[in-house]
Order: sequence, then C-alpha cells, then structure tokens
Amino acid sequence: MKRMLIVVAAVAVLAPLTAHAQERMSDARYLAASRCLAYADLEPLQSDPADFTSLREAANVGQRPPAIRERARTDVRNIRHIARSLDAAQLRTRREDACAAFAERGLVQLGGAGAS
Repeated sequence: MKRMLIVVAAVAVLAPLTAHAQERMSDARYLAASRCLAYADLEPLQSDPADFTSLREAANVGQRPPAIRERARTDVRNIRHIARSLDAAQLRTRREDACAAFAERGLVQLGGAGAS
C-alpha cells in the first residue's frame, strides 16, 4: 500500500511536467524552433555534441496551418542557402543565437558546441 502511494505521488508530481512538455507551441515558437533545428541539421555542425531531441519532439506536437508550415520550410531553405557562405564558427554562433531560448528551457543541450 505504501509503495502504491509513492507511485501515485510521483505520477501526480510528474504529470504537470509531462503535460507542459507536450503542450502545443505557439506558431511563433514553432517557427523559432524550426530555425533552431535548421541550424542543428547543417552538416558542418553535425559533429558538435549537441542534443535537439526534446525540441524536435516539442515541435512535432499539434498540427500547423499550411501557411505556417510553408513559412518554416522557407526559413529552412534560407538558412541552408546562407550557410553555404559561412564557416563552422559563424554557423555555431547563429545556431546558438537561434536556439538560446530553447537551451534556457532545457529543450536543447549545446554541451560545449560553441567552442571553436
């Protein structure tokens, strides 16, 4: 019985955290997440010890209007185009700027990836 009460208490404490993590992002936050993930997916930065798993999961919650999805795709194309003319250090700086708010909330772990 005591063990069951501990499990119930743990579930009650963790449930709000899980619900918050699965809460649908606003369209503006989704677009910001999309930009962060676009930098994360650039080949010159793939060897960095960074983890974007939680942000990817959070960005996939809920449906987006077609206009927002298209805007996100356009942003990704623009980032890829601009990235061709930048070196890895410049890309890291831009990625860290784009991902800063998500890193503060724990959705992104950059783990020393900013070291040049």
